[in-house]
Amino acid sequence: MNAASPMAGNTDLVTMTIFVDGKPIPGTYQMAQMRVDKQVNRIPSAKITFFDGGASSEGFPISESANLIPGKEVEITAGYHGVETSIFKGIIVKHGIRVEDGGKSYLVISCYSKAIKMTQGRKSGYLGKTDSDIFQTLINGAGLNAAVTATTAAHDGIIRYYATDWDFLVCRAEINGQIVIADDTSVSVCKPQLDAAPDLLIGYGDAIKQFDGEIDASTQLASVTCSAWDFTEQALETGTSTEPSVNAQGNLSGVALSGVLDLPAFQLQSTAPLPATQLGAWADAQLLKSRLARLRGNVTFRGNAMPLPGKMIELAGLGARFNGTAFVSSVSHTIENGDWVTEVGFGLSPQWFVEERNDISAPPASGRTPGVPGLQIGKVRQIDQDPDGQTRVLVDVPVIGMEGNGIWARLASGYATRNGGIFFVPEIGDEVILGFLNDDPGFPIVLGSLYSGMQTPPYTADAPNTHKAIVTKAQIKISMDDVKKKLQIETPGGHIITMNDEDQTITIVDSNRNKMKFSSGGLELQSVADISIKANGAINMEAGNGIILKSDTDLNMQAINVNAKALSTFTAQGLASAELSASGQVTVRGAMVMIN
Repeated sequence: MNAASPMAGNTDLVTMTIFVDGKPIPGTYQMAQMRVDKQVNRIPSAKITFFDGGASSEGFPISESANLIPGKEVEITAGYHGVETSIFKGIIVKHGIRVEDGGKSYLVISCYSKAIKMTQGRKSGYLGKTDSDIFQTLINGAGLNAAVTATTAAHDGIIRYYATDWDFLVCRAEINGQIVIADDTSVSVCKPQLDAAPDLLIGYGDAIKQFDGEIDASTQLASVTCSAWDFTEQALETGTSTEPSVNAQGNLSGVALSGVLDLPAFQLQSTAPLPATQLGAWADAQLLKSRLARLRGNVTFRGNAMPLPGKMIELAGLGARFNGTAFVSSVSHTIENGDWVTEVGFGLSPQWFVEERNDISAPPASGRTPGVPGLQIGKVRQIDQDPDGQTRVLVDVPVIGMEGNGIWARLASGYATRNGGIFFVPEIGDEVILGFLNDDPGFPIVLGSLYSGMQTPPYTADAPNTHKAIVTKAQIKISMDDVKKKLQIETPGGHIITMNDEDQTITIVDSNRNKMKFSSGGLELQSVADISIKANGAINMEAGNGIILKSDTDLNMQAINVNAKALSTFTAQGLASAELSASGQVTVRGAMVMIN
């Protein structure tokens, strides 16, 4: 099918109708100007300006009527000689009046597609497993019809953080190489149909009133590589782009133009563990944006309702560089003084939606106060008597000031639970690193402490990273030696417990040099003085290879009864003398008793 020219037919008489809630507005309303704007990834809008009010009338009768108040549904049709086509449907959102120097006064009505509902209110949540399912849910949730092309990449679950439906929708669609088009009561999400037939033929010398176009080699990438950290493999995962098929406009391809700057592959990166399939889709989306930015511009012609965002038009008479099928990214209609002009924007911005907008993410501290960027340094002033009883410490923040009252900061811990956890509190004067909840300067958290040339560590790091330790201000130490595989606990008074894998020993030494040693040779006890063993019950001693009791002086045993029994031979010997006596009877009995 051959594309039609906007000059076809009788276009000498522009007619238009504005419907409010399905009914034409009164013919007495005089319109000064009407403009409709539609754009890829944007909400369609219309602004209608009426002549209204005046110093002599002492009022604004159109404004004061019930016809054009916010909430009313509006449709605008335009055409020639009464043959009109709808160019906008939406609702009135803004109603204002304007008075200019010289006595002119106006009523200004701003309308938006019903998709404007998707731009209101930030939300957070855990969403579905495919982007297309999420798109469908978001669009239908706003009471709109959805036309969504399925996406294939599955996720464990997409997390949405404090963003509007519209911003989240467009951001996720772009990552999938898709565009979002809102129109009347529907929203479509799809990949650009760059091989579609053009709807309109616009030629220089025929229909073109104005043209402004450019070829931009700086936007053209040779290729795209996306990288992400794969923690399961402890390595970078990568995805690379595939050259897309694009519309046939001009005679300088994106590949050829990328050679102008002759740059290496364009790099996108994330520390999130994105799989290769998602990285590849991301790379493809970036390269597609690049190619659609190769040729960009605007063309203005006689008013026509046919061009729509996401469709194609044919440009002619502009030379080999610009002739061909152009991708329509925006359409504007302006009717003023009986004339209707349509302006089409072709090509697509090389920037991501999130780069073009600075309000997609909420402002720091949710806008309650100017936020604190990044991490900050703090100095501990006080560690006790938290006025709220929340186990906080008082810190000074140098960039805020050291002379004020300071800020009470919560303490982060590797493990914190009721009546348990890891309990370490920094010392007064310590330098600490602070993070701020929601970037709010009133809610700091101590994330950790910092060493420096003044705050030196108890050990010096070496290449093998030998030493790990916990050392308190009073020099109570728990130290670990990864080379010797040794764990040692010691107090400043000299009490030491050492577990050493290198010599296979466990040693306990007190400050008096008393020592207990466990080794492959057994258990050794050494005392600088006496050893006392007491038990409220019995003491049992058993050995598999003999028991030796030895003293340089006396060996005394005392009990109510003493029983000594040998399973074989019993020997009692004194080198100087031996005595066996009793206050009562002494019995010596055996099969044979020999007394020398």
